[in-house]
Amino acid sequence: MFTITDPCELKAADIYRQACTVSSKTSRGTDSHWYRMPEELPWQWHLWFDGGREVCSATFSKTHQRWQSGPTLPLANLTTGEGVSEILGELMSTTYFSDKPKALGVILHVADEFGLAEIAQAGEVVGEMGDDFQILRYNLVDDPREVLADRDVSVESNVWRLLPFWGASPGQARCTAVTLSRSREAFLQKLLACAEELRIPVRVAVSSAAVESLAALPLLLPNLEGGGLVAIGFYKFTAVFAISPTGELRTARSLTHRGGSLVPSGLGDILWNMALGAELATPKVLLISSNSNALQSAVQELELYSLTRQPIQFETMDLTERTVLTGMPGHRPEFLIYDATAVEQIRSGYTPLAKTETFRALWSGWARQSFMDTARLDHLYPTRRDLQVLRFSSWFIYVLVFSLVVTGGYGTWSLFAAMNHPSWELTPYQMKLTQDKHKKLLEEKRQIDVTTRLLQPRSRGWVTLEFLLQLFPEDSGVRLDSFLYNVEASRPPVSGPKEAKPESTGMTRTWTLKGLVKPKALELLSTLNSQRGLSAFFDRVAEATGDAAYKPESSRQMTVTLTQGRSSRFSPQASAGDLARDPALAFPFTFEATITQTLTEKDTLSLPLEKPF
Repeated sequence: MFTITDPCELKAADIYRQACTVSSKTSRGTDSHWYRMPEELPWQWHLWFDGGREVCSATFSKTHQRWQSGPTLPLANLTTGEGVSEILGELMSTTYFSDKPKALGVILHVADEFGLAEIAQAGEVVGEMGDDFQILRYNLVDDPREVLADRDVSVESNVWRLLPFWGASPGQARCTAVTLSRSREAFLQKLLACAEELRIPVRVAVSSAAVESLAALPLLLPNLEGGGLVAIGFYKFTAVFAISPTGELRTARSLTHRGGSLVPSGLGDILWNMALGAELATPKVLLISSNSNALQSAVQELELYSLTRQPIQFETMDLTERTVLTGMPGHRPEFLIYDATAVEQIRSGYTPLAKTETFRALWSGWARQSFMDTARLDHLYPTRRDLQVLRFSSWFIYVLVFSLVVTGGYGTWSLFAAMNHPSWELTPYQMKLTQDKHKKLLEEKRQIDVTTRLLQPRSRGWVTLEFLLQLFPEDSGVRLDSFLYNVEASRPPVSGPKEAKPESTGMTRTWTLKGLVKPKALELLSTLNSQRGLSAFFDRVAEATGDAAYKPESSRQMTVTLTQGRSSRFSPQASAGDLARDPALAFPFTFEATITQTLTEKDTLSLPLEKPF
């Protein structure tokens, strides 16, 4: 197993070598599971412990939405990290999942401690409105000493994460810091090292079970409304959360169980004072625990407090009797918020607490925030984009080397073939015969090319008739008196003695039309009086006849000269008999048009000046 070094301590060459090692010995460059959060992976392993003798182990198949008991893990192994490879090998089989896992998300739910620390910068960064806690959240992760009120803290043994109070009243604390010890990170570090060695993507997270239990409250009791205290009992402590009448979190406290007691001492006084501090009119308490003896002890103490001191309304919830936790390993509510289907059902239904900002924020990530700084560990490795670029560069080098080898081999073979060609053994007489034959073939090819160009069809009689039909369709109101079509070669330019003689000459085609028209036919003639209309007409003739000579191109110029006038022979009073004798009496206008198409010497139909023979 290789050792990873912080890139900030390495030179550029060493960083490159380390990246190559990571790319070759791990699957980080090809497997996207390395860059996902544990709760996003389809295969998850959840560990819950409260300081007792047993560790609750559960596996969750996110694809199939199925929970089941996971491999047994003694509490001592959670501390020492023994047997990690055996457990990981068991998890990566089909024993606990329907399909063979390709990655594993490990989430450690810490339920044996729940410490709260005061924030020094809450008022400066968040302000009275408390709209944005993200800056304070990131500062608490990067440099806790600059954020906490107590600056004499040990960042080597403890870690802090922010818990906002979305429903805090003006003048009250807007947030607090939840603290956990780092004593369980050794187990996760060994798990990560073992996964690296096996090239298995394993993503880990450490979460606070108390905050997760608070987030699961709407799933446990959908009809619960705000305006009370929620006391969640664990083996070593009780977490108390004050919920405002609107369902927002106002404050939180951690009550330690001392002397082996199942409930904290002075529970009634603490809850009463906490209700007054949270501005709750009537103290209402919801007691939650999976230990029926602990619930009974809490009930007895609150009943005695209500009789002797102040009245407190309370009700209990035994987690082992909740229907929603049936089939859930250990009846742990902390696992519920990782079931996206269950959370979405509560979010979309009519649940008072699910509509509040507090629980929407908890479900969006505040309850699942990891107390282990895995981001700093990920920064030691190259990013996925860096590894992809490295792989691409490696392939590019292989392709480049292969191309050089192929080019060198082809060049060597070509040189060898050229040096061993029979032409090297030809005598001067044979070379002269070959050259004469080559010249003769070139001359024949030139003659064929010139002849082919000369024989190209440039002017067809039937196409000229179709030209007239396209210009004047049937019953268009035109009487044609004369039509003349002429084609001639353009005069080649005179070249000087030092200039190269032109290879071809252009060609000019002219259509001259003269006749009588009726008013409706004047529109046909007017369309020809523009370059666009003239080009469209020639394009229509080329499409109808298939003659490429009429196709408008840049090497062809088209012009038109159109003259219109009144006919002196027109008689509006002419009878049918008069029109039968002289049809010209029905046409009020005369026209004369000359259409010219000039093909330059660069046109494909230009005439070659060179003689073929």
